[in-house]
Amino acid sequence: MSIPKFAPRPFLLWLGAGVLALNLFVLLMAGVSLQRSWRNHQDRAVASVQNLAQVLDRTVADTFRKADLAVLAIKDEAERSAGDFRKGRPDLDAFIRRQHERAPELLALRISDAQGVIRRGSGPGVGAYANVADREHFIRLREDPKAGPVISKPIVGRLTGIWVIILARRLDHPDGSFAGMAHAVIALDQFNQVFSALDVGPRGSVALRDLDLGLVARHPEPLSAGTAIGQRNVSREFTAFAQSGQGLGTYRALTPFDQVQRTFAIRRIAGQPFYLLVGLADQDYLAPWRAELAQEAAEVVLFAALTLVAAWLLRRAWLRQQAAHEQLEVLLAEVKTLGGMLPICSHCKKIRDDRGYWNQIEAYLNEHTDAEFTHGICPDCA
Repeated sequence: MSIPKFAPRPFLLWLGAGVLALNLFVLLMAGVSLQRSWRNHQDRAVASVQNLAQVLDRTVADTFRKADLAVLAIKDEAERSAGDFRKGRPDLDAFIRRQHERAPELLALRISDAQGVIRRGSGPGVGAYANVADREHFIRLREDPKAGPVISKPIVGRLTGIWVIILARRLDHPDGSFAGMAHAVIALDQFNQVFSALDVGPRGSVALRDLDLGLVARHPEPLSAGTAIGQRNVSREFTAFAQSGQGLGTYRALTPFDQVQRTFAIRRIAGQPFYLLVGLADQDYLAPWRAELAQEAAEVVLFAALTLVAAWLLRRAWLRQQAAHEQLEVLLAEVKTLGGMLPICSHCKKIRDDRGYWNQIEAYLNEHTDAEFTHGICPDCA
């Protein structure tokens, strides 16, 4: 009886192909899972910056709305005196102080005459002399009777010595001629304090820019205090958004200030000449995903190692089995050549086979063994 043989090369090829296919499948599944996880983290970051930007939009807009309401009230009260602010008006001073108390987020409320001299007001520097006739917002109000509320670029206040924004309205004499301006002073540091209270992560940022893309306020401050105000170094994505005329949007970009990749939500503050940007750094909000990536990679490597060990064990067991088969074949061949009890006729020496036929001994042995016969005559028969 013969033992079936298996070709070693095809088996080992199929074993290697199976292990490779299994590991590729696991790697593909891990990649799909990580991609979905990355998208989920990205979507959550977008939703987060959009929500923060919406809240800040309302806060900033509310600050300017309150400033404008206070300035309008002062304008109405001041114009009752026919635009003469140099004479004593204790009631006007008290009125300005009450308006300031209702809007404590404002740094100061003031009135200047037609020559730009600040005559009345509340807040830091009250009573000190200052002339603002050269300020752009003053010039615009003086030259345009229909200017409405005018918001200045960031400037250093002459009475405060700090960076501020001015919201001003024109004051008119009864005949419509220019009488001066009423204005609110808003400290830029106020915006920085509001921005710093937000949780945007260790590398997140919040910025307020004017319509010319000049920086008004930013947290964290990228350079030493005040040196970055007014600069226009922005990303191409921000420039493209500003040129599109849209009111809100999101984008990912490398921030020119610090070369940090962030996901931004951007909004044009309704009714105000500002853009508000809230950004979360990829390094912060993708930190859990990177931990997940490391874990997935470790699991894939461990799985690959286990499958390779299992394949090696299978290969070794199969080779041992092949060796055992070969050894068994050798043993069976020896049994076929040497062993067995044969029914033989004591007279004619014929051997009976399994079918009951009697065969010459030479024919039987030729059929059932590997022996070959040569014929001759022995000495006894010669």
